[in-house]
Amino acid sequence: MPELGLPHEDLVIRSGDHDLAAWLLLSGSAQPYEPLLLVAHGWGANYSVVLRLAEPLARAGHDVLLFDVRGHGRSEDAPFVTVRHFRDDLLAVSRWAARRFPDRQLVLVGHSLGGAAGVLAAADGAPVDGLVLIAAPSDVIRVTAEFLTDQGMPGNLLMTVLRPFLWRRAGSGFRRLQPGRRIRDVDLPLLIIQPEDDARVIRPHAERLSAAAGQPYHLIPGREHTDVLEAPETLGLIEDFLERL
Repeated sequence: MPELGLPHEDLVIRSGDHDLAAWLLLSGSAQPYEPLLLVAHGWGANYSVVLRLAEPLARAGHDVLLFDVRGHGRSEDAPFVTVRHFRDDLLAVSRWAARRFPDRQLVLVGHSLGGAAGVLAAADGAPVDGLVLIAAPSDVIRVTAEFLTDQGMPGNLLMTVLRPFLWRRAGSGFRRLQPGRRIRDVDLPLLIIQPEDDARVIRPHAERLSAAAGQPYHLIPGREHTDVLEAPETLGLIEDFLERL
């Protein structure tokens, strides 16, 4: 990450039996009382995807912790990864950050499945003080079925057939792994951001999360699933959220 010209630390954070590659971006101007941002990527991605948002946040004066979930990017390989493993890694990273920075607020910023896992982690006791969801699915089974259907396959049928297999992989039923349900257990300041033209996680997911949480969502016009991370409106909403926090 030296090419960014930002001071940073290369880290390894332990999550269960896995080592997670992580990077702490130091803005150089953040005050000790300002929140530390934990930025989580989505399925099949890595830290470099959410760096599109993390870099401008750091340049705006915020310290940011990035990491690769197990089986992604530079972290250790894993035979399979489910939303439960995303949640477990977010729990591990947030607990590490709370030990390293005991006097700072922590805000979890999750994109796509990272946002879904952020809801689950917060509901299961992650020591965070705020939650930002960007293009986050409300239902991991539903969003997978929608993706398969978009690829020309019978998505709903396939997910019905595969559900018992996925349960075994996740180590439990999906009732406690559905963000649209678990967000009701999250009593934190919350910001929900949805790109207008997202074909991967469509707008009804934001609507369901918003309704369950009793909080409005913010639509970013003309943006898709990933380029929403680079939108000035996204950065502005997050900075306003941090200011209120």
